Amino acid sequence: MTDVVLVTGGASGIGAAVARRFAAAGAQVVIADANEPGGVALADAIGARFVRADVAIEADNEAMVDAAVRTFGRLDIVHLNAGVGGTGVGDSFDVMRYRRVMAVNLDGTTFGIRAASRVMSKAGAGAIVVTSSLAGIAAMPFDPVYAATKHAVIGLVRSVAGAWAAAGSKVTLNALCPGFVRTSIMPDEAWQQVAAMGYAIADATEIAATVEFIARDGRTGMVWIAQAGHKPQLVEFPQVDVVRT
Repeated sequence: MTDVVLVTGGASGIGAAVARRFAAAGAQVVIADANEPGGVALADAIGARFVRADVAIEADNEAMVDAAVRTFGRLDIVHLNAGVGGTGVGDSFDVMRYRRVMAVNLDGTTFGIRAASRVMSKAGAGAIVVTSSLAGIAAMPFDPVYAATKHAVIGLVRSVAGAWAAAGSKVTLNALCPGFVRTSIMPDEAWQQVAAMGYAIADATEIAATVEFIARDGRTGMVWIAQAGHKPQLVEFPQVDVVRT
C-alpha cells in the first residue's frame, strides 16, 4: 500500500529532503509550509501536493491534515518539522521573536500532534516524527530560546507517547534530534564558522533517511540523535523514582 506522508516545513531544508525521499519511494506526499512559492515549486517538481500552513495557527494544522485525508483518503506518516531560530535572553532579547519561536516550535508541534492523532487514532495506526534538535538535550548558549523550545518538544513527545501507549494506541510518536545540518536556518557565514570549529555538518538527505527509519521502526516515545556520518543513536534518559512520604 502506498504511504500518505505529510511534512511540515517541507519547502526547504530537512523537510524538503524528507518530502523528496518519500516521493521518490512512491509515497503520496503533502508539503505544508508558510513559504508558498518554495512549497509549490517543490511540490510540482516531485509530484506532491502543497498546502499553505502556518503551524503556529491551530486551524492551519487541522486544515493540512484534512487536506491530506480529503485528497488521498488517509494519513500514514507525519513529520512535524517546521521550526525557526530564536533570540538571546540578555540585551539582544526580542519579545516578538521570542513569541514567534515559541509559537512555531512548541505550539506548532502540539497542534500538529493533536491534528494528526485525531485522524490516525480513528484509523488505528500511524507514525508521527517530530524534529527536535541536539539543542533539545544539551545546552545551546548562543540560542537559548530555541534550545528551550526543543527541550520542551522532547518532554511533550515522551509524555504524550507514554499516555498513548498506556491506552493501547498503535500510533507511534518519536522525536528526532539532528546535529548540525546544512539548511537555511543559519546564514552561510555561520555555517563557515561551524565548519571552522571542526564540527561535522550533515546533508539533509542523511537526516531524511533517519526520519524514514524512525517512522518505520515501530517503537514509540523514543528520542533519536542523527549526526553526519553516524547511524541513528537512541538517547537514554535516567529513570527517576518519585519519592513517597
